[in-house]
Amino acid sequence: MKGHRRLSRASYVATTVAGLALLSAVRLSHAVMDATTECLVTFAGTSVPDAEKNGGVIQCTDCDPNCDADGVNSANGSCTFKLKVCANEADAGCTATELKRVSVKGRCGAAVLAPSTSGTTATCGTEAGLTVKLTKRGKKAGKCKITAKAMSSGKPRRVDKDVLTLICNPRPSGQACPTTTGCTVPASVSCQPIVAGKPIPGTYELVSTKGAYICQQSAQQNRFGTCGPCPDTNGDGIPDSVCADPAHCGPGQETCVLSPYAVADGQSLAFPPGSIRTVFTISAEDPAPSCNHSLCITCGNPDTPCAGIVDCQKPGNPSNCIRQTCCDTPGFTIPTFFVNLLGGLCSRLDMYRCGFGVVNTSKPQVGDNEVTKLGDTSDPGPDCEYGTADDPPRKPCTASGAGGDTKGKVVRTVGNGACDSDGIHYRVSVPSVSTTWHDGQSPPGTCAPGSIFDGGELLVSQLLLNAEFTTAGATAGFVDMNGDGCALFGAGFTRNNDAGPYTLGSPPAAPQPYDGSSGSVAVAAGIALTSPGPGKGPLFDVGFTAVLPNEPIKALPPQSCSCNQLPGCPE
Repeated sequence: MKGHRRLSRASYVATTVAGLALLSAVRLSHAVMDATTECLVTFAGTSVPDAEKNGGVIQCTDCDPNCDADGVNSANGSCTFKLKVCANEADAGCTATELKRVSVKGRCGAAVLAPSTSGTTATCGTEAGLTVKLTKRGKKAGKCKITAKAMSSGKPRRVDKDVLTLICNPRPSGQACPTTTGCTVPASVSCQPIVAGKPIPGTYELVSTKGAYICQQSAQQNRFGTCGPCPDTNGDGIPDSVCADPAHCGPGQETCVLSPYAVADGQSLAFPPGSIRTVFTISAEDPAPSCNHSLCITCGNPDTPCAGIVDCQKPGNPSNCIRQTCCDTPGFTIPTFFVNLLGGLCSRLDMYRCGFGVVNTSKPQVGDNEVTKLGDTSDPGPDCEYGTADDPPRKPCTASGAGGDTKGKVVRTVGNGACDSDGIHYRVSVPSVSTTWHDGQSPPGTCAPGSIFDGGELLVSQLLLNAEFTTAGATAGFVDMNGDGCALFGAGFTRNNDAGPYTLGSPPAAPQPYDGSSGSVAVAAGIALTSPGPGKGPLFDVGFTAVLPNEPIKALPPQSCSCNQLPGCPE
């Protein structure tokens, strides 16, 4: 080049090769960030459960005294979380080291949490209250992502980076702020029988029954409050199971639904009373004061070809089913049902693994069985953790990107720190595969009872669900856990990427009275990530809620049941 000394092509190539050879002889120094560095920086404090000390998601609802530490007993548009950051809290798998620096970042004033370090001594910063404000004039959840990073002063560099997301949820319209602040176990707690006159170990049955008409999550007012009954539009003397109810639910279609029902992507699915059956077995009583008896929902052989989805067994899997097998003796059963979408579809739910849960019969009640599920559509890698070395490259938030696979993450939390209301509470988890298709044998716009997916019919979607019904309350929503700007792609809870969260509290959730004089109402809220393959649309990532009123629990002849709870990802 002009003004510079020229090298011949041969000299240039020789110099480049020599330089590369020299570089290859130098040992590169890589920073270490794995389980052996996980103790270098951690989260702690009043608002941080032990499970989230190395990062995760903590969510709270405005004015809930169990998590909102602002001391205000009315909804004020924000939540205050109390936490601190600690350094060098060594454990069996991680050794403390001298740190070059510890930094804490976050838009909610998180920098005040940074601890001062001294050698390898374990130290914590001062606990502080961080305020997370609601958005959209108090109608949408607010969040604050806090990143804590520690780096060793010696080499090789040891690095620990943890990300904690604080989420403040709005208090549902018309819902009062809780007054309880924890659960104090009294001196005398007794375990009540599940069925009067019967010992607690045994086999039991829950059968769905007709419940209340309820404004589902698409309602613009009185969400999850009572409504209806619906008018009798076909003149058969029976009110419709789904209708619009502007007086109670506000404007909109299919907002007032007769329970039992489920709602996915805003689409209401009503079920006839008595059509849903759950059989569970308790092998041993859990003594007082907890009285939290573990239950098992039988499956039988999970590798049996599903009788209701015959087309999924075709060689080569032309329908792109994500499962072909399911339980041959499922303890949870629900008949094929109609979906009023795309001109009329059939759908069914099949257990593919044993179910599990608890029944709590303590009196007074000391159980804590609210279930919260928060999900992110982004792939966290094989370890199911964000921010670690095995995270795959980030994908765009599109149908062919992060929204186009099932490799996201769902964080499940049980309990809210307060005792449940008096009565017999239960929590049952049912791993199921949901299959929806155009049925060739049913008249147009209908789904004939007993229909199955067969005969070359068109598969619309197949999703893996883990519906967890609880009588204490349920919350679910999509959250951006890894900071890539993509929490979900697709329908969400009410279509058009509605991330939620949505909470079904009490009511409608209700336990069974101790004396069995009436039944219970279980609720569920959760998410399902899209199925892979060409037929993965049109819903993609879906949020769902369900309300399941049941008759009083009945005792059955004892059955054997064992369940190996398999942890997995996304949930």
